[in-house]
Amino acid sequence: MRKKSRRRPPNRYELVSCGLRGHVLVGSDARTVVPSDGDMVRESDGLRWYRCLRCDCWLPEQPPRDPTRDRMPARDDIWVPLRGRSLRDLYVLRLIAAERAVHVVVLSGLAIAVFIFIGNRKTLRHDYVAIVNAITGSSGGPNSVGGILGDVHHLFLISPSHLYVVGLVLVAYATLEAVEMVGLWLAKRWAEYLAFVATTALVPLEIYELAKSFGVFKLVTFLVNVAIVVFLLYAKRLFGLRGGHAAELAQRQSESGWEAIDRHSPPVPPPSPADGTGARQPDEP
Repeated sequence: MRKKSRRRPPNRYELVSCGLRGHVLVGSDARTVVPSDGDMVRESDGLRWYRCLRCDCWLPEQPPRDPTRDRMPARDDIWVPLRGRSLRDLYVLRLIAAERAVHVVVLSGLAIAVFIFIGNRKTLRHDYVAIVNAITGSSGGPNSVGGILGDVHHLFLISPSHLYVVGLVLVAYATLEAVEMVGLWLAKRWAEYLAFVATTALVPLEIYELAKSFGVFKLVTFLVNVAIVVFLLYAKRLFGLRGGHAAELAQRQSESGWEAIDRHSPPVPPPSPADGTGARQPDEP
């Protein structure tokens, strides 16, 4: 028997968003609904069917007991959520923002560790020498150990002024990553350019590190950064590519505006002979 292939729904990003944030319904506070509102709200057998403006699902609910308005709001007063590729791009941008958040935590932790090390340098050096002498039996001292203890010994050889420079560089880099994180999470255009420039600047260094000594983590980091650069450049149309920002706005309007909602709207039922309200269950609720 041939198994049926599972096809992902075309509005999967919309369904995920509604599952996480809830459906976007309008007219739930309106006292009356007329047939011209049938593309968003319909009444049938004492129930109101609300169409989600994000995923196009129809949801039945009771009419409001304490309505705050007489009629549905005008279209200009209704917030239309992102749909289609624009919503997909938002998910990718927020995934990049989450990756930047990891960078911020790591870099901030390193910066704090550097400044703590500078402030307690003498005490830490005394404890370090005591630990090494206890391990080696005072034979050779810190200069005779290797591995991690040997690497720690090199830290005490760095001048405090150089350590301050390292700490400030870490703080500056963490700040840059934090700005990128917030801007990408909010889908700001300037953050896309900032992330592109900052990520592209690291690619040559990562290629050099891979050529110098191969490592799986280095390779994964390199591939992730290349994917981010390609996505920002191609999908987000930076530097005028594929029509630039104007083409992206046109795509968003086509897929996430009222044009897209009207294009996917089911037909409005004709008025009912009994009351003229079109009280019929909506198609494909």
